[in-house]
Amino acid sequence: MSTLPARPHDAVALAAAVVSSVILAHDPVARAVAPDYWDWSAEAHHRTADAVLALPDLPVAAAAERLAKDPADDGSAAELADLLGSLFGGAAGAAGAARTHGPVAALAETAAETETLSRLLAKPGRAGVPAAGAVPGAAELLAGLPRPPHRGRHPVDAAVVIPYRAADDAEGRVRNLAAVLAALADQSHPRERYRVVVVESDARPRWRELVEGVCDTYLFAPDPGRFNKSWTVNVGVVHGARPAELVCVLDGDILVDRDFVARAVERFREPGTQGHWPYRDMLFLDPQASVRAVRARCIDGQGAVDQSVHRGVHLRRPPGGCVWLRESFFSRIGGMDERFSGWGGEDQDFVWRAERYGPMDRHADPIVHLHHDRAPHRAEDGVPFYEEVEQAGFCSWPCDSVIGQLDRHVPAS
Repeated sequence: MSTLPARPHDAVALAAAVVSSVILAHDPVARAVAPDYWDWSAEAHHRTADAVLALPDLPVAAAAERLAKDPADDGSAAELADLLGSLFGGAAGAAGAARTHGPVAALAETAAETETLSRLLAKPGRAGVPAAGAVPGAAELLAGLPRPPHRGRHPVDAAVVIPYRAADDAEGRVRNLAAVLAALADQSHPRERYRVVVVESDARPRWRELVEGVCDTYLFAPDPGRFNKSWTVNVGVVHGARPAELVCVLDGDILVDRDFVARAVERFREPGTQGHWPYRDMLFLDPQASVRAVRARCIDGQGAVDQSVHRGVHLRRPPGGCVWLRESFFSRIGGMDERFSGWGGEDQDFVWRAERYGPMDRHADPIVHLHHDRAPHRAEDGVPFYEEVEQAGFCSWPCDSVIGQLDRHVPAS
């Protein structure tokens, strides 16, 4: 029986963890993927990055320093990973190092500890990949969709509900929504058998003209306050998705592959299936990788994004972004908690309530998160937006709640 601690000790995994820590410690864009999760593991990442920079092995330390100065340099990242793999000596060598002393053993131990507690794993791209090219605009992405919307209210297998808000100058978010809609128009599942519902919630319908003609159902949910994703989703399910048997809640920045809908529908044929996340670890692409992915999937017509090529950050088992459920299950648990207002907390609450009442599976489909500027998740005084709900108690939203009322934020006359 092995006497090793239950931590990663494979040389490749340890090298990847060290490279990840160097990138995260020196790249504010990478760690902004999930600020709370970064805060939780920041100390460990900094400790690992400092340990590799202080190694007496000059080639390794020099490669680490180059990557620290330019964390987007995929060539330096690959070089450092190779040098660390040799230094740790493969799985057996790393296991042996963990039982000895010295800076290499200390680095292996620190990297293993960081790997076990961090939900963030920075992923370098493939060195030598050509530049991303011109950023496609929303109009270009939505011109000539391969399979136009049917806009019918006839029975369908599934409905994809996309909650959305973007300011007038939020070109990145608008581009992302256009890419998501283009990918949903390029599906192997019969187009008339699924419905795409976009719910825009804002003070006014800013993007109606862009979106209404390229989805099956466009809904405007008036709300001049902070974006309330939960209520926006509920509006989409109540007024747009029903009577579809299956519902997918999809953020407007999740780029899906061509078999996304067909695969989900087939999974629900498995007895006992009530819901699932189609991903395990979500790859959050950096700005340039997002442009490459959008061009590959939506302009060049590739069926899926090749994640091995692109630079980003893996967020391990995130609670939001994309989830599939039976509509009956969604409605029986009261949909999403509409007390949440502002970014943060609502997806986690929904996950906990869903898993309390029904089995939820996870898969590893090739979907990715497109880059955009992060919305604030705290008020000006530093208090998280979800504190009010947290004080009332997560998972306290009643199952018999009335949900999706379109006039919820309209002042009474």
